[in-house]
Amino acid sequence: MNIFYERIKNTYLGLFFLTPKLLSAILFIPFLYICGWILATPIFLLGVDKENLSLIGTIFTFFIYIFSLPKWFELRWGVTNTWKLLGIDKNINLFIFFLRGFLLSIILISLILIPIIGTKWGYWIGTISTDTFINAICLILGVGFAEELIFRGWLLEELKKQFGLKKAIFGQALIFSIVHIGFDLPFLQMLSILTGLFLLGILLSLIRLKDKNSLWGCIGLHGGLVGLWFITNNGLLEISKNSPKWLVGPGTINTNPLGGIFGISLMAIFCFLNFRLLRGKSRF
Repeated sequence: MNIFYERIKNTYLGLFFLTPKLLSAILFIPFLYICGWILATPIFLLGVDKENLSLIGTIFTFFIYIFSLPKWFELRWGVTNTWKLLGIDKNINLFIFFLRGFLLSIILISLILIPIIGTKWGYWIGTISTDTFINAICLILGVGFAEELIFRGWLLEELKKQFGLKKAIFGQALIFSIVHIGFDLPFLQMLSILTGLFLLGILLSLIRLKDKNSLWGCIGLHGGLVGLWFITNNGLLEISKNSPKWLVGPGTINTNPLGGIFGISLMAIFCFLNFRLLRGKSRF
């Protein structure tokens, strides 16, 4: 068993030095996910069901990822201030950035809900259970923090060091959108979700640049979009199954409003506004 874990350790360290460097970046997260599953497997013997085991494996993977990041940037790029580089260091503006991002998520969700509530496509319920509220908070903080640390933190910085800022922004947005789409959907619906999420990835990158590389605004926006839409579909609003896809987005039970034409248009507008703002401040 010790030999097995020693081999895992050697493989882990060797992963940092693969050539080309892009290969290391491609294999990094999948390798950590395998390690997380290996660590979670003994728990299966305690009678944990597969669904909870998957969650535990994912949690293990994320903790391994957190502990790996400083070593990753130190060995590959000679960076010692990893958390500052990734934009999650402590500063007096982090709450302001987070709240500003969360406020933007409220605006975006509200712009989508207004035409739904104002028509026959949905009606207001306005009840939120304790479980729903807790799940929403976990989504806002958990998903927002984890995914932004991966995509707008690690991946953006890794691609920026290899290919430059502009290519990194487009590259991370493309990867972000691909890993989130459902391949069981019809092609046009899948393409629309891909477009909406790609633009969201661009918008989140621009917000990070606007916030002087702080990641907290991105966390507030991303987490807010996920958490608020979850609350909307689980107590606040009853959305008709006949609602147009251009407004509520593709899917049946779990729709994605950013994948609809309306959501894509909103993403494009906000990307344009933030790009103009950055150009005006000469940060892009």
